[in-house]
Amino acid sequence: MTLGAFARAVGASPRWVQNAFQALGIRAAYTEAEARQLALARLLKETCGLPLRKGFPLAKDALREWPNSRIWEITDPTRATGVVVDLEQFLAGFAVTLSLARCWFAEKRRGRPRKTRRRGLALASWYGVDATLLEENLKRTPAERLERLEQAAAFFKGGRASA
Repeated sequence: MTLGAFARAVGASPRWVQNAFQALGIRAAYTEAEARQLALARLLKETCGLPLRKGFPLAKDALREWPNSRIWEITDPTRATGVVVDLEQFLAGFAVTLSLARCWFAEKRRGRPRKTRRRGLALASWYGVDATLLEENLKRTPAERLERLEQAAAFFKGGRASA
């Protein structure tokens, strides 16, 4: 995954992603799992004001619980405040942004596209020649082809003699 696609999946600019990796002190590995974790950490940062350094490990814990529980909750020790994340809804939204990132930032091949070289029957059909008789004749054995050739020669000789 490229930086552009990764940033699109996270829902941030490429510069924000680079700064986030720098602040977290981790090496940039543009994978789907990292994008999912960083997107949840970014959501926690924007909605709750949770610093990215605290939100990133919490996001990993929350995503680890996904198949077993649909809701992820965290509360402070005094139970005065808490955060509830609907993981199913978050992952559905992330799947949409990841799909968009893959469509918009699809890997492109370098250089000019290769020209397809057509040979044989493919070239003949590309020029508009009906090659069905040739294909049928090639399905026969050499002995059958020779027999058909002799029949055709006899037919043409008979036509010339009558003229």
